[in-house]
Amino acid sequence: MVFFRSSQLASSLESHGLTWYIAEAPMVSIPVIFVLICLITRTVTEIRRRISQNQVDAVIRTPSRIPYWVPFIGSAVSFARDIEGTIARGRDSTGDGVVSYRIGPSKYYVVYMPSLVQQVFAQKLSTLSKEKIFEWFMNVAFADGHATRDEHHAFHEGHKALNMMLKDDFITEATTKTARAVETQVGSLVTSAPWPSPDREGNDLNPWEKAGDVKFNNDGTVDANFYSLIVNYMGQIVIDMFWGKALIRNNPGLQKDLWDFDEGVHHLVTSLLAISAAGRRAVAARSRLTKAMEEWHNAMAAVQRGDDPPSQYQDLDDVSEVMQVRVKTWVDNNTSAKLQATNDVSVLWGVNVNSNKNVFWMLLQIYSRPELLSDIREEIMEYVKVSPTGERDLNGFSKLQIDVDGLCKNCPLIKASFYETMRMNMSGLGIRQVNQDLILKESASDAAMFGKKQPQSYRIPAGSALVLANGTMQQDPRIFENPDQFLSQRFIDDKGKDGNVRVNMKSLHTFGGGLYKCKGRYFAEKEVLIFAASILVMWDVGPLQGDALILPKMGLAGASRSPATDVRVRLTRRYQ
Repeated sequence: MVFFRSSQLASSLESHGLTWYIAEAPMVSIPVIFVLICLITRTVTEIRRRISQNQVDAVIRTPSRIPYWVPFIGSAVSFARDIEGTIARGRDSTGDGVVSYRIGPSKYYVVYMPSLVQQVFAQKLSTLSKEKIFEWFMNVAFADGHATRDEHHAFHEGHKALNMMLKDDFITEATTKTARAVETQVGSLVTSAPWPSPDREGNDLNPWEKAGDVKFNNDGTVDANFYSLIVNYMGQIVIDMFWGKALIRNNPGLQKDLWDFDEGVHHLVTSLLAISAAGRRAVAARSRLTKAMEEWHNAMAAVQRGDDPPSQYQDLDDVSEVMQVRVKTWVDNNTSAKLQATNDVSVLWGVNVNSNKNVFWMLLQIYSRPELLSDIREEIMEYVKVSPTGERDLNGFSKLQIDVDGLCKNCPLIKASFYETMRMNMSGLGIRQVNQDLILKESASDAAMFGKKQPQSYRIPAGSALVLANGTMQQDPRIFENPDQFLSQRFIDDKGKDGNVRVNMKSLHTFGGGLYKCKGRYFAEKEVLIFAASILVMWDVGPLQGDALILPKMGLAGASRSPATDVRVRLTRRYQ
């Protein structure tokens, strides 16, 4: 009977005109059918969105799903082309604090309302986790061969070693070492020409000067690619502080590889783009970084065993305690070379990728605003100043004297400028796996801010993914007025009863939150203030032509944006 019915259906289809047309003219009919399917899909998904959107009186509702055209593919193409624009349009079309997307077989729930974000941060691991997502990222971005997943215990023990970065002792030691290094090196951000003529090639430049393509002018000014100069200058000091000077000394191309990797990391995450030029450079750079970190680890492990390290790594006394403990932890847990090296590369990248870029953007914003520059210099002058005893660095330039506590506690304008820089520049997505059904409820104030008559609750189903859209929140005019303008004052509160001005991050969540808050956040804030303040005191920065600095467009790389193109500036020394 079943065979008979099937035969009948086949016979019916064969006699149908549409079937004949498909068979006879597939080049025309197939595209037409595809268009019809897309139109039907778009209509159906739009109807579903409207039904969900009209649930204004529901106690708990399902978040609206953004309509799409192609079955199964969903919004994947839109996300690949312009993820932030796609999310912003979804936000504006619904007016809700959370919206849903289909991307391939998965459902993603994107959150961008402050009160909902705070509830996400408060969830336990049993409800929300990022473990599988992190394991995926380590495999596609750092090519760990699933070592993070397969060596679960060893990875978590190694990760625990980084908890030292949250302790006061580490923060004090790290910031003190950073400040002392900056005091003696900021005068040599660019050096005077060590040869008779600025047009003559020299080979005595610092590595960061070479990276910044420094050129010396006859009037004593210096031209440089500002982004490359700043990120490599900072990177040299910070990498030396964490891993010791031997790492870069034995791998002089380490920072170039680091920034080549960063430029292409989003190509690696989107597998189809890994074959692009940036993707191929990133893969090659990642290979060299992995080899460098493995060699460094083996040398440090030999020292800890009491063995002689290779001759090029004889001096490892300047390695930070946190990295020494991490090496010991890897060894004690019989960690594979793959897990050790790829995870250490990820830490190297993480330590540099955000802070260094933020200092670049922050300095450009301040230098392009003369009034803000003057106010900040006046604010920090008591805490960051030229050595009163006239001390000089190795190149004979003035040294600075930095009071880290005073700078961080008593200079609200420069700190607020840092927060505003992160708001405008950082755009990472925080992704969580939903392990249990989750209910998120809007606060009354947030619902009013989003123009809603009353707050609503949303059910996020288990098995889906939840995304915190930081960049979208930071550019939402309902949360941050005039989001396209650099306004440091938005993070400064009125004076309290004690008369002190306070700086408040408010709805800025660039350091994450809850169980996944950035381990290096306390050091990172002090680090940025130290570097930015010291350069502002020691150097004037302006355009090569004209009166105003032109900020470059932002590109895409890492959590913090790189400039689409480097910006050529002219630096003038303020103190000899």
